[in-house]
Amino acid sequence: MPKEAYIFLGALVTALIGILVARYTGGVQLRIAKNNSEKDIKLQLDRLADERLRDEVSLERDKLEKLHKILSVIAFENSQTMSYIQSSETELSDFRKRYIENCDRLHDALAITDLYYPDMSESIREIFGQANCFWGYQEGVIQIDIKTNEQGWQSNLSKVLDAGGAINERVKSLQYQIAERGKELNEALQRTSR
Repeated sequence: MPKEAYIFLGALVTALIGILVARYTGGVQLRIAKNNSEKDIKLQLDRLADERLRDEVSLERDKLEKLHKILSVIAFENSQTMSYIQSSETELSDFRKRYIENCDRLHDALAITDLYYPDMSESIREIFGQANCFWGYQEGVIQIDIKTNEQGWQSNLSKVLDAGGAINERVKSLQYQIAERGKELNEALQRTSR
């Protein structure tokens, strides 16, 4: 075999080996690139899921905080303490204005529970009903002269106190549920920060 044939065969074998190595290396690089892109996509999806969860938790916390504050004001506005303060009011128009403000707060609470916490809506409706009783009987306490109708005044006051107690009981129950939901949200956030 001539020397040129050996050189040609050597070059051919070297070229084939080069092609095979290049093809193999290209395949390995492609797999590495694919794995890296899959990892990047997974990291991005995880980051987006964490951000979404944080946003949802933030929104829910805001609603829970607002609901808790509304309930605190409702409990105070419909309490024995407030009943005694209101009993000294002379202007019925001021009393009725506060009643309307109380109803507005209850409407806000009902909107939050209907949209975000339907399992709490019934309790808000019950509070609303008791609040209407509270304010109605409280108006009777304000209008009745204890000196001329002590029995009527005492009857209305007793009903005011009963309604206030029922409201306070439901408010405490709802605030406990809010606190428990807050704990769940905190745990969810802690899981995402790991």
